[in-house]
Amino acid sequence: MAEEAPQKPGSTRALVALLAFVLGFATVPHRVMERDASRWFDGDPSKTDALAAGVARWTASPDELAPTTFSTGSARFDGEWLFATFMMAAMGFGQTALDRDADARDESITRMETCLDAMLEPRVRSFDTKAWDDDALASLDAPAGSTADRGHAAYLGYSGVALSLHRILRPSSRFAEREEAIAHALERRIIASPTGFAETYPGEVYPVDNTAALAALALHARATNQPPSPALRRGIEALRWNGIDPSTGLLFQAVTVAEAAPRDAARASGTALAAYFLSFADELTSSALFRALEKSQFRTVLGFGGMMEFPPGKRTNRADIDSGPVFLGFGVSASGFALGASRAHGDRETFTALYATAQLFGAPLDENGTLTYAMGGPIGDAILFAMLTAPRVGRLG
Repeated sequence: MAEEAPQKPGSTRALVALLAFVLGFATVPHRVMERDASRWFDGDPSKTDALAAGVARWTASPDELAPTTFSTGSARFDGEWLFATFMMAAMGFGQTALDRDADARDESITRMETCLDAMLEPRVRSFDTKAWDDDALASLDAPAGSTADRGHAAYLGYSGVALSLHRILRPSSRFAEREEAIAHALERRIIASPTGFAETYPGEVYPVDNTAALAALALHARATNQPPSPALRRGIEALRWNGIDPSTGLLFQAVTVAEAAPRDAARASGTALAAYFLSFADELTSSALFRALEKSQFRTVLGFGGMMEFPPGKRTNRADIDSGPVFLGFGVSASGFALGASRAHGDRETFTALYATAQLFGAPLDENGTLTYAMGGPIGDAILFAMLTAPRVGRLG
């Protein structure tokens, strides 16, 4: 869901952040910040439960979160962030449940269901409804192949991932019918697309959003004990042929609707998030994206790790809604999403270096067994929760 964020006054804040960034690297030993990395990598319940409690504090009363909670300068982006908070929190709770025995799963699944209910509310999906002048969930009932049976790749794809993960945990639930309808709609729309990509918004195609849709289809097949959909294979082929920059191995941030020609550069933020989503859907492609990130984008400074947002020769400090802040070329979103990809692919060394950076600049607050990150707010906590609990490739069979 990439567009450049509106520019707002804030040069003083940016300068302070940059100064903190430089001073932090220079004065805080990385070994202090990475000391709990192995416990996270190995899924220590005492760590995951504390962050789960922090995220639950944000999401337990969904009505207290609204687009106005965020301040991107764009109503659409504020809405996207609200939706992403509930969606990523749902993934974190679901992934935590996967690592618990049956008796200990209930609390995580209950928290997940609170997020799913919020994620499906009209007010939370209104950012997508306004863009399409059509409700994504209402479009599920559109006749197959009609003009209304298209698009909504991000809202339906991201929702579908969380709902399909829930269906693996609870095969029969009040969400099953909605999950089924979303999976079938994504399948139809990918197959019907001339390029194998579905639109996020009218006239806008973002490959990373399509990887969420593909993850949803893969998880749906596992939840229902069905063979993978032909749409999954078509979507993966579209990514390999037109979604990935052959010179860098990174995912293009945006492509055109008609030809799937590059419309924005290949970048690390979309690549890292796609590697996480595809870890549920296609190990080969997910691994290739993660290896490309490690090869060309991963850097360490005094033991702290980060991902450069732009590939070599194209680096810039230009930031947008997808990259988050970019400091000295390092992308905040890319580095955060790469935590999930590195855990999914079992790369302890990269995970540890990235974790040290997240600890240094996230400003963790651990109070009475509840962990939150002061610099991230609700969406930052939710994303870190999802990434730090990302399951190993193959964990779901």
